Amino acid sequence: MKSRRLILLALALSLALHLGVLGSGLLPDVQLDLPPDQDLRSISVKMQALDADEPPAKPAPQGAMAQLRPAAPKPAQAKPKPAAKKAEASAPLAASEAMVAQAPPSKSVASAPAAEAKPDASMPGAESKIASSEPAAEQAAANDKDEASAPAAVTAAADDGYIHPKGKLRGFPRQATLGYQVFYGSAMLGTGTLDWGRGDGGYRLEINANPFIGPKLRYLSEGRFKSKTGLLPDSLQAWRGGQAKESAHFDYNAGQLRYGDQGDKLLDLKPGAQDVFSLAFQLGLKGGELGPEPIQITTGKKVYEYPMHPSGEADYDTGAGKIRVIVFRAQGDGDINEFWLAPEFSNLPVRIQRIDKDKRIDLRAVRIDVNGAPQWKLPPQPTRKHKNDY
Repeated sequence: MKSRRLILLALALSLALHLGVLGSGLLPDVQLDLPPDQDLRSISVKMQALDADEPPAKPAPQGAMAQLRPAAPKPAQAKPKPAAKKAEASAPLAASEAMVAQAPPSKSVASAPAAEAKPDASMPGAESKIASSEPAAEQAAANDKDEASAPAAVTAAADDGYIHPKGKLRGFPRQATLGYQVFYGSAMLGTGTLDWGRGDGGYRLEINANPFIGPKLRYLSEGRFKSKTGLLPDSLQAWRGGQAKESAHFDYNAGQLRYGDQGDKLLDLKPGAQDVFSLAFQLGLKGGELGPEPIQITTGKKVYEYPMHPSGEADYDTGAGKIRVIVFRAQGDGDINEFWLAPEFSNLPVRIQRIDKDKRIDLRAVRIDVNGAPQWKLPPQPTRKHKNDY
């Protein structure tokens, strides 16, 4: 009798909790309708490796150069006109503006102090983000100035039913932000973001998951970035509710990989090793071609070794159009990590899925920004008011 009362009490609390969430405004008004899982098909379009080289410096405008030349001396005037004074007074300002226009933009460093960059407000003690102030990012931002200044990039599907970026994307992004909705099984539990940045020979990749109820999750992967070889992770750190959890440290000098909840597990570090998040971007940079040998991959808790090849092609169905993707699946020790990379969107991961014996966590993209310019955003549903809360 007592156990029956406890069961009824638990059911009542669960019902009250769900009703509270539904009426609290926590659920987003723009939400993905999960389609059934689809079978992968043969790859029809090969995913291409992307160029990550620095572009040549953009020459200064000729007009600015002309302003830097000293002006020809003017004959003395007994009583200069006010308009002449105004013109002469503005000449130094024009020259200084031209000099500022020619000055190279300041570069950000992957390990810059938090005081010099905007902190992550969602988590205490968060490190600073890499700013997209590198020359390539400046050039991309200039090319997409009108797009970046737009309040949203709600892109409708084309006649063929597929979603395409607002502009043709070239090269591997210097900066990208993706917004996700987070599902546990088939139930939407919260929202998430992925922030990618590279510059000054380094990269920074941060993933935040914000559940409607429960502690926030945060993952930070940092390391070196080389245009030819790609990502060389130095560390992976996980937080749960602000408390440090599992981690991984790549010691290339000693040839060791430390990992675990306490960082006390040790393995030999293999060439080409990646953490589970840097792996998605290494695949994107290299067009999925990482060689025939098994790749050493760590989640911070575990370490796997298996070769990475595309598993097939699929359509990422947003309910408002589809995005063509190439699916990569890493499977071992009962766990599955799956990345859905979108070739038209700079090979970025529009879906990340992690499955083990206890749970299935699914991150599905609803927003894609590349180099500061919005490229796609899930449009509002006709029956709901759009609040842009993802």
